[in-house]
Amino acid sequence: MSTGEENSAPIPNDLIVQVFSRLPAESVARCRCLSKLWGSILHRPFFTELFLTRSWARPRLLFALKREDAWSFYSLPQRQHDLHDKASPPPDFHMKFPKDIISPEYHGFTSGLIYFSRKSITLKSQEETVICEPRTGQYATVPKLLRYGKSFLGYDPIGKQFKVLFMDHTDCVTHCSDVHRVLTLGNGIMEWRKIKCSCSLFHHVMDDEGICINGVLYFASKQRYYFPCDVKIVCFDVRSEKFKSIDVEWDSSWYVKLVNYKGKVGVITWKGLCELSISVLEDVEKQEWSKYVYTLPDNSILDSSKDSIAGVTARGEIVFSGNFTSGPFYVVYFSLESKTLQSVEIQGLEKDHGVCAYVDLVEDLNVNDAKYLKSSPRLNVIAVRPKPQERKP
Repeated sequence: MSTGEENSAPIPNDLIVQVFSRLPAESVARCRCLSKLWGSILHRPFFTELFLTRSWARPRLLFALKREDAWSFYSLPQRQHDLHDKASPPPDFHMKFPKDIISPEYHGFTSGLIYFSRKSITLKSQEETVICEPRTGQYATVPKLLRYGKSFLGYDPIGKQFKVLFMDHTDCVTHCSDVHRVLTLGNGIMEWRKIKCSCSLFHHVMDDEGICINGVLYFASKQRYYFPCDVKIVCFDVRSEKFKSIDVEWDSSWYVKLVNYKGKVGVITWKGLCELSISVLEDVEKQEWSKYVYTLPDNSILDSSKDSIAGVTARGEIVFSGNFTSGPFYVVYFSLESKTLQSVEIQGLEKDHGVCAYVDLVEDLNVNDAKYLKSSPRLNVIAVRPKPQERKP
């Protein structure tokens, strides 16, 4: 602006889009309120899709820390070169859920949302599920069920809908239920619907988390609870709500993890300290698997009894994470291409907590804008970063 009467040239809309697509979601939300023009541009479907694409280019590791049923959420860049070799910058603290919210028995992470569920022990108690966005504290409470079973969270990328699938185990001891339940988030009616599947698919769900890949929810199951039998992978199409089962090699005597391997479901088996294999489902219809076996390099960090697999990155690196923050805490990357290990010490997490780690935390404006996610004040969510305990010498 050269004089008080002359206005500067307007910023082109395409430049506005490019600039804002590189900002954090919280900044985009604030900028939407600054002007009607920006609000209009930043709510357009083209921008939300571009923002998600940019976010996928900078994925983060999510750490959910648990102590006495209270949960804290942290994240840091997922790529190795962003972690400054063997030492990382302090992870970003997002929020803390007090223990009076829910005392979950199992949990999982799907497309930016983390869910906690507590299954009933008797029919006098109920299945409880809370779904939350770990960075903003937005949440949704799923209606309770007077049933016994396990819940999974799936996402349909075409319809952009999250659905909760409840696998009913209430009567699995006496007979096999073929009626289960599903709930759609964001359709205006927060209620369970009954769905059917073939009783031959499974009787007992084994996997507590499951994994959702390209609109299909995968989890492990077996024919009987009390007897040894073949394990199958159950596939639930989130959009069509149809089931199918796939035969799989599953050794329950070792650490086994379902992962997203470059857009395909994979089964990682970690035997002892050094042997690791990954089976990848190449063709769902033909049920064709490819299996790769690796020997981990000698190291003094990884231990299958003390560490877990967070997932596989888009570059084909298996990410290992410690299960507790009682001592030095490491994230370890194993490259399936070069067959090398790289460890990174993570400093700044709260001490003496249990840890659940997940790969591919990205920001999705469609999730942040969801009407069914409520703000967090009622949950008394803590947004002040806890002070890490001093490490004992």
